[in-house]
Amino acid sequence: MNRVFAACVALLACFSLIGCASGNKATGGRVPASEVKVYNNTQLAPTQYTIVQRVWIDEWRSNVTYPTFATTEDGIQAMREKASAAGASGLVNVMCLDATGYKNGRLICYGDAIRFN
Repeated sequence: MNRVFAACVALLACFSLIGCASGNKATGGRVPASEVKVYNNTQLAPTQYTIVQRVWIDEWRSNVTYPTFATTEDGIQAMREKASAAGASGLVNVMCLDATGYKNGRLICYGDAIRFN
């Protein structure tokens, strides 16, 4: 019985390592954050892309806290990095709003990370 259990554990470990190795190959093809483009809503039809992630909205932390930024450029750069990490190649529906009342003098930015079909 112990040998069967050990064999199952070894087999599970092998499959886990194979899964990790294939995950590294997939992230190797990721678009760098500097190449993630921000698109205007009128530039793309909804059928041209798939939403990968709603940046900062999809996370459970948005129920408690939300990142704020000093400038629009800082917010968009942070969104590019999140989109790249999610495997997206672009951003659409990008908004940066004044966070007066939440954090004075700061901006809240959000958008949709997309991958083209």
